Amino acid sequence: MKKIFYTLLCGMAGLFAACDEIDEADRYIEMPVVESRRAVLLEEFTGQMCTNCPEAQRRISSMKEQYGDQLVVVGIHAGNFGLAESDYGSLGLMQPEGDEYAGHWNVEAYPAGVINRTSGALTAPEWATYVRSEVAKEVKLGISLSASITETEAGDSVVSIVAMLEPSATVNGKLQLWITESHIVGFQIDGGNTLTDYEHNHVYRASVNGTWGEDLSLQANIFQTVERSIPVRENWNTANLSVVGFVYNDADGVLQVAECEVEKQETE
Repeated sequence: MKKIFYTLLCGMAGLFAACDEIDEADRYIEMPVVESRRAVLLEEFTGQMCTNCPEAQRRISSMKEQYGDQLVVVGIHAGNFGLAESDYGSLGLMQPEGDEYAGHWNVEAYPAGVINRTSGALTAPEWATYVRSEVAKEVKLGISLSASITETEAGDSVVSIVAMLEPSATVNGKLQLWITESHIVGFQIDGGNTLTDYEHNHVYRASVNGTWGEDLSLQANIFQTVERSIPVRENWNTANLSVVGFVYNDADGVLQVAECEVEKQETE
């Protein structure tokens, strides 16, 4: 996949003498303006011990039916309702960053959601209205993602990610890349029921490029390609992994977000 993408860039980059002169991690190409649909990020703060969180999940399912890929959801397990992977092994879904994210947004009651990093912590009934207003906002940036499982020379499996950033205006902020996993069957309290076969979806698994992402500066109509990778962890099911990528800053929140499934490595 990466070779095909690289060849495509070579053919497009008439301003450059050869593709091997471009830094492999950060390539810039001047392109026409691309119209992109606005997508919205919902950071859902949840926990396996949270009795009301499954009801919030059902709200999300309804919203996804309405907005499709324009709504990107990441379930971040945190707080006293979360079960830490470090303490409970494969039973726990909370990562170390969960509490840091929840603390930053002053999440006190669960479930809670932060939408496009502009809303603050909202209760589940407030999500739909805020998402509707965010979808209507102007788009300054397009993001195209692709990801696949590849092998290193040492024989280790990694998730290799290619992010094409397509700004229609000058953008300064941070690029965040996350790994999520769906179809995780495990423990959850749902109302008065204790379930061992509850299906957890869009669960935050790891950050590829730091807890708060990496600095980014884009010029209008100058496309930039960023390539990053992260080792596959033993408890990940690679068939159910996705990558979420978004650009944000303190002034505007999330400017654009995208999501793609991780392609499985083909075996001969």
